[in-house]
Order: sequence, then structure tokens, then C-alpha cells
Amino acid sequence: MCSAPKAPEVVYQGPSKKDIRMQEKSLQQYEKQMMKQQNQFQKQLRKQIQAVNEQTEELRGQVQEDTAAAAEAVASQQAGAYAVSTSQAAAPVATAETTEAITKKDKPSSSLRISTAALPTVAGTGLNIGV
Repeated sequence: MCSAPKAPEVVYQGPSKKDIRMQEKSLQQYEKQMMKQQNQFQKQLRKQIQAVNEQTEELRGQVQEDTAAAAEAVASQQAGAYAVSTSQAAAPVATAETTEAITKKDKPSSSLRISTAALPTVAGTGLNIGV
């Protein structure tokens, strides 16, 4: 007498409504914190960008002033160089330097004579080694 097997009873039991409300509340709190942090970060970033832009404008002004000063300095140097006048006179002929033709010098003949007729063909011949 066998009876047919009975299927087990499956009951889904998820989080309770209280747990779900706590999670939703936690998520809302997290969202508020993130928005607050993002707003603070954006304010700091805007301040930094504004400070850098001001510094950049100051540097641009300095560069323009330096460029103008350099251009004025170059212009004054060029104007001064062109304003100078010089005069040149011809050199007197009496002090002129001239060149002469090259002459060969008489060299005395060498007194050193090397004779190769009487040398033996042994190894070390002709070497003058100081010991």
C-alpha cells in the first residue's frame, strides 16, 4: 500500500515590510549625503577654477608688459645704432704693408750617412737598445 508521494510545500519568505522601509530610508539618506558632498565639491572646484583664471589673467598682463618693454628696448637699441655716424680716412701709403716673394733658404747638407752594404742579415741587426 503505497501512496503517491506528496510534493513539498514551498513558501517564499522575503524581507519584511519593516526591512524594506529601513532599506528605502537608508537609500534616501545615502542620496542626500551624496548630493551634499557633490555640491561641496562643485563649490570648491569652482573656487579653484576662478582662482586659476585670475592668476592666468595676471600672467597674461605681465607677459604683455614684458613683451612691450622688450620691444621698446630693441627699438631704442636699433635707433641708437643707426644714429651713430663714423668717418673713415684712407690709410697713408707710407705705412702700407707689402709682401715679398718667398726665397728658398740654403740648408746645410746632412752629415749622417747610413751604409747598408756591410750589415749582416741576423735577427736584431741594426737595433740600438740601451740596457
